[in-house]
Amino acid sequence: MLLSLLLWPGLHARSVAAWIVWGIASLGIGALAITGRGDIALDFMPVMVNAALCTLFARTLAPGSEPLIARVIAVLESPARVQLPRVAAYARALTWAWSLLLGMQAVLLTVLITCAVPDGLLARFGWTPPFEIAGDGWRWYLHLGSYGGVVAFLVVEYAFRRWHLRHIPHAPLPVFVTRLVRRWPALAGSVMHDVRSDS
Repeated sequence: MLLSLLLWPGLHARSVAAWIVWGIASLGIGALAITGRGDIALDFMPVMVNAALCTLFARTLAPGSEPLIARVIAVLESPARVQLPRVAAYARALTWAWSLLLGMQAVLLTVLITCAVPDGLLARFGWTPPFEIAGDGWRWYLHLGSYGGVVAFLVVEYAFRRWHLRHIPHAPLPVFVTRLVRRWPALAGSVMHDVRSDS
């Protein structure tokens, strides 16, 4: 499901490359399940989550598209807030930052899963990884640390934003989170409309 979500724009547009990637990945997941190694596919779920979110942020940076963070500001605050001095530029830069963070995490998690010993992807198929990641620390980062890193980035960014854009008022963090939860349907609708129109 996550793979299909990630590749959906290409699949919907009948992109040959997207369908080939989807087919190879689906066969790989099936092979893992048949050989009793389906847990490896589950290990890749955080990779797919990070890759899907990276793609979501990055797509809104295309020419003629509104950056995702600018949409968040418009929905949670008001469209007029995006027009305040330095806000639009900050929204674009922050959208870039989220894209890079999530993309790098997807790559890092893939390397960890692939090169872990003895229960990584290559080792479990009897292949020697280019370098070995021993111990269980990688699995801790895979299922907890990576999400903790996102939360830490969110908190640090919020503090930096209050300083960088100190010329405008900011809602307290609990109020911001409450607004995000309450207005999530409107924000999700805006993003999905953009994805469908691009497809």
